Amino acid sequence: MVRVKRVVGIDPGIGGAVVVLGGDGDLSRCLRTPILIDAGKKVYDIPVMRDVLRGAMHDAEKDGGSVLVGIEKVHTMPRDGRVGAFRFGMGYGVWLGILSASYIPYEEVTPQRWQARMLAGLPRGAHTKTSAVQASKARFPHIPIGVKADWGIADAALIAEFVRRQHLGKHI
Repeated sequence: MVRVKRVVGIDPGIGGAVVVLGGDGDLSRCLRTPILIDAGKKVYDIPVMRDVLRGAMHDAEKDGGSVLVGIEKVHTMPRDGRVGAFRFGMGYGVWLGILSASYIPYEEVTPQRWQARMLAGLPRGAHTKTSAVQASKARFPHIPIGVKADWGIADAALIAEFVRRQHLGKHI
């Protein structure tokens, strides 16, 4: 049996992030969703997205293990506009495509599922994002969250930690 040596958490939106944890839960890499600006609009930087995942896979294999990814299973809301919903779904699909094409095992995790565990006891609703920042800073004191644009890093880190604990059988 191959041990998981890296766990990746992905908040798939254009304002999301990707976080890589070591098998023991230490922060290895944190970055906002890789984007480019094309004609004044943000677009996904697919080669960098791929390279981040392949890098995590390579590091895990170098350490004699494997990588496991947790990606937030998202859906659009009725209030989302058509263009926004399309772009949102596109990012989710791009991440899934890269994972599948790279043969990287992944688990889709609904926001309700990971938030119920990782944000237990903290305010939700309109305060969910600030609670996620608070929880991630408590768990990872050196997490690089400085401005509101970094808040996706909090979600991605908590998704990774949720999946890591689930994989280890640690119910929180």
